[in-house]
Amino acid sequence: MKIAIYEHVTASGNIYSPTWVEGDAILKASIEDIKAAGHEVYVIDSIPPKKPVDLVIVIAPSSGRMIYSLVKACEDEGLNVVNSPSSAIFLASDKALLTRNLQLHDIKTPRTIISSFDEGFRSIERALMAYGKVVVKPADGDGCIGLSVVTHPDEISLALRKVKQHSKLPYFIVQEFIDGISVSVNLLSSGNVIVPLSVNLQNVSLKSPTEHSSYLGNVVPYEENRDLVISTALKTIKSLGYVKGFFGVDMILKNHELYVVEVNPRLTTSYLALREISSSNILEMTIKAYFNELISEPLQLNGVAIIEKMIADKDMFIRPSDLKIPSDAKLLSTIADKKPIIKRGEAYAIYVVKKPVINQNHGFSESKALEQ
Repeated sequence: MKIAIYEHVTASGNIYSPTWVEGDAILKASIEDIKAAGHEVYVIDSIPPKKPVDLVIVIAPSSGRMIYSLVKACEDEGLNVVNSPSSAIFLASDKALLTRNLQLHDIKTPRTIISSFDEGFRSIERALMAYGKVVVKPADGDGCIGLSVVTHPDEISLALRKVKQHSKLPYFIVQEFIDGISVSVNLLSSGNVIVPLSVNLQNVSLKSPTEHSSYLGNVVPYEENRDLVISTALKTIKSLGYVKGFFGVDMILKNHELYVVEVNPRLTTSYLALREISSSNILEMTIKAYFNELISEPLQLNGVAIIEKMIADKDMFIRPSDLKIPSDAKLLSTIADKKPIIKRGEAYAIYVVKKPVINQNHGFSESKALEQ
């Protein structure tokens, strides 16, 4: 088959995007997997494709409802889109709508206030008084962009400016801070069959409004509380209605309780780790799911894979030859060959390390909370 793949960040040529290295790495991996499955691949820079194709795969952020708009445009053209229906994407990619949907289905989430920007200061102040420590974030954000942890009233104004700068919706959300273990689940759906692929440990750094909150990587797989995590993820995906394709469900685990905080209706960064240790081709499975050929069998994983993003801790000049990654690591993408001047807080490379056995002590604190 002829398969077109659209990755929004690289297609737009925005090398200043904070998610450029992830987008580039996912695009390269997807091309490799589609070719390995025996299909022709066409990387496109606009939707709809300019040439006839059999299938379209869209990889895009939630910001400004971008992934919804792109998938909807493909549907309007009568194209076969491997992603979920745009109606499910609309619900999943808006954290405010998602929170309300989860509450309606009795799925536990952090206590949440949905606020307009006009009422933003009072909303954050009220949440701070009620919860003691809160997370302020865009309703349409990705990868901790625009997110702040607020612990004092003096931080409210800056957190509000930050979230407004990174949101394209007229509202944002304030949630209680849950200090727990950040986990996620990758799932694949054919509509009638939903297959959990892996449970993952997330590595994030949540900061005050004066600093950069960052998604730093993940570990695949993560085995603790696996049954509880998977059952909650399955319930979450089913709450969205009829869905297809690859999903990531992000949760926080605290005292054997799970709080669902986000659903990503697309290939996620943990796909980069999963494909390194899976005995199956994840993109081939995704294509089969579209044609209702998904088999409900556990995915066989061999060892553990760790994804790490390299974040600049200061303004710096860097060349590809300057990158210092572990000797057993594989570089997946770097922006250093396109933009040598890196600003503090920017991601400039991403790599993966494979281990032959599972060891759950991976060098970062499990107490770090996921982007809520």
